Amino acid sequence: EDEVTGYLYVLRSLSDDPQVQAVPHLHKIGFSRSQVEKRIANAVNEPTYLMAPVEIVASYRTYNLKTSALENLLHRLFHEKRLQVSQVGKDGRTYEPSEWYSVPIEVIDQAIDLITTGDILDYEFDHSAGELKLRSE
Repeated sequence: EDEVTGYLYVLRSLSDDPQVQAVPHLHKIGFSRSQVEKRIANAVNEPTYLMAPVEIVASYRTYNLKTSALENLLHRLFHEKRLQVSQVGKDGRTYEPSEWYSVPIEVIDQAIDLITTGDILDYEFDHSAGELKLRSE
């Protein structure tokens, strides 16, 4: 019996903050043990969601694995394209959201497919081109 272990999700910010709007292909890659809609219900009040509403771009149900490990693998793969921004939360504290990346959804989908098949080991993320490429021998 396969066991549902969580959800990997990709979000788009609906923020009206110019520094957020200026970033092309900005996506949050995250995971949740519960339904994604439930997880993002309070997005406008949470620094991790840039204190703004978000839109679900993709959601993947995971089975028989630690979903946080899959999320972490994607974060490591795209680390050079991580959003570098600080925001002040409603509590007055400064936050640096760390799960937002300037990567096209097609590339994120491709990475997930390659992880699923195990072929990701043959690829690397070319941050200047913004795409996955076969590793050089």
